Amino acid sequence: MFKKILALTLAFIITLSTIAFAANTPSQTVWKDSFNELKSLGVVTDSDFKTTGNISRAIFSKIIVNATGNNDMAKSLAGSSTFADVSTKSAYCGYINASIKKGYMSALADGSFRPNNALTLAQLCTAVIRALGYTDSDIVGGWPGGYIEKAENLGITKGFTLKSGDSVPVTTAIVVIDRMMNTYIKKVNPGDSDKTLKDTVGLADDQSNLTYGKPEVAFNFKPSSKKLGSITFNTSLPVLRNTVNNSVTPATSTIGESITLNDIKDKDVVYPVYNKLNVLIYYLVLDNKVDGQITSILPSKYAPKSIKINNIEYQLGDYANLSSFNSSKGAFKVGDTISAVLGYDGKVVEAYYTDNSDNKDYAFVENTSTVVSKDAADYGKIYYTVDLMLVDGTTKTYKVKEDPGQYKWKLIKYSAVTEDTITLMNLTYMTPTDVTIDKYEKKINQGYAADNIKIFNYTDSTVRLVNLNDIPNGILRAGKVQYIGTTGDFSDVNIMLINDVFDEQYKNCVVQKIQVPDGRVNSYTYTLLSGSNKYTYTTQAEIPGATVGAVFKMKMYNTSINSFAQIKDPDALGWFVQAVDSKRIMINNWVYMFSPEMTVYLVDYAGNISVKKVADVVTGTNASYTSVKLYCDRPLNNGGRVQTMVISMK
Repeated sequence: MFKKILALTLAFIITLSTIAFAANTPSQTVWKDSFNELKSLGVVTDSDFKTTGNISRAIFSKIIVNATGNNDMAKSLAGSSTFADVSTKSAYCGYINASIKKGYMSALADGSFRPNNALTLAQLCTAVIRALGYTDSDIVGGWPGGYIEKAENLGITKGFTLKSGDSVPVTTAIVVIDRMMNTYIKKVNPGDSDKTLKDTVGLADDQSNLTYGKPEVAFNFKPSSKKLGSITFNTSLPVLRNTVNNSVTPATSTIGESITLNDIKDKDVVYPVYNKLNVLIYYLVLDNKVDGQITSILPSKYAPKSIKINNIEYQLGDYANLSSFNSSKGAFKVGDTISAVLGYDGKVVEAYYTDNSDNKDYAFVENTSTVVSKDAADYGKIYYTVDLMLVDGTTKTYKVKEDPGQYKWKLIKYSAVTEDTITLMNLTYMTPTDVTIDKYEKKINQGYAADNIKIFNYTDSTVRLVNLNDIPNGILRAGKVQYIGTTGDFSDVNIMLINDVFDEQYKNCVVQKIQVPDGRVNSYTYTLLSGSNKYTYTTQAEIPGATVGAVFKMKMYNTSINSFAQIKDPDALGWFVQAVDSKRIMINNWVYMFSPEMTVYLVDYAGNISVKKVADVVTGTNASYTSVKLYCDRPLNNGGRVQTMVISMK
């Protein structure tokens, strides 16, 4: 009988002990919810503590300082200590100093801090009540009882049965701090609105305490990649959109609309947003654009700091591309019609020529691929892909449902089927004809160039976008312009495809030697010089008019000769040189400028050809030259410069 009573007594004691423990520590669900919220704000980290045991005074000092937005103070107070038991090298030194300075914590009776001691309930309640703005004069009952009662009345310690001197479990401290942050602070004036501690310390959406990271402008953004420039999206964080409509007066705004990554549009500005603890808390997506004409660039094109659009001034932001507005080649100029993308501060982040979607669906097909799946799920299935150079100069790979081989190395139009699958449409190239370029009037034949004109220039092996100002002025011979697209009521030219407009694929070569058929060899072989390089070109048919010293225009593919184009006539011909220096030459009272690749060839009395330096060229009538021939890289009326000089002495 005694054993039975003893067993019942022990069971009752164990039950009471379990109830008391449960009342002193929160459930796992409760404390984890609190921990995750504090972690999202940067108040706590995984490395700060273990999930069992009691919280130390040192670790609590860090948490209370972070929770009240005093992290900067802690950083400034690190490295020195008034406590003999707190090392100046301790990671918690600055937090301890800040918690003392703010009055959240205090020294112990012997003047020490005891950083490794467990925090007591009295110390916990004192810290959180003072963090909420209350002082001794607000507390009834003195210390520590009044502070403990105040914390209970505010609901911060509700449900816990710890006594004043009891050590505080880690999980309990986490829940208490979380409750503190969501508790209203003491009002300074009776008429003040209710504000939680979290709202006042800049750890939530408090604009005055937020930090904005580097902005990225969306263009052809793929949500599935979860990456935009330097931003890698954390999908657990919110994405908020601010939209400003500047097309009406006054402008209207929509602030803080919750969106998904799929809602990010072309030319939206995306910012990662951080709180005071430098913790990423959300992404801000801005749709704020101003369309109009640039009426001024201030203070000058050499050092732009702001621009005026329709006579309204906009500052250039910290991340604005200054080369878009300064004296750089291809930069915007006064009179251009642009769309300026503005950031959260109203400053210009990026700018584009006024958007015209009529050329967005053009692209150049750089490569095509056929892939046969080896996966079990779709083994043997054929997939096609294309690499497109888009009108922004980037190259992207897309899937297509049909064999794209016919489109390779061509300008096409495309349309989206899904996020990563497109369809292609062939374009009909124009009949070869001369095209007149007037880049000063921005005219192509009789049409005007759109502000956002895109020009693809390609060779057999390269393709790139060029500006209208880069193209030689005047007549481009038949075949150089292969496609012209127009838009709008005025049929402005918004897209062009040109073929090797700078003749990059062609090289001037001087004939050094000619080998004719002799019974053993049935072909003609021409030994050619181009600078220090020597080439041979073999053909079954003789090239009429070819002689030693003649200049062949040869089509190249990379570093090899592809084919013969023509025998070039000299662009200038004289029999002596009047003047010459490293940049130019004068013959027949006319000055011709040298191109960077200019080479001098000398044909001596025996018909031998050698490469000379410009300094070797002799001026005057006593030089014994019989002819001086100049060959330019393009027609003289198109800005041609001397690329080849052939001087004959025979």
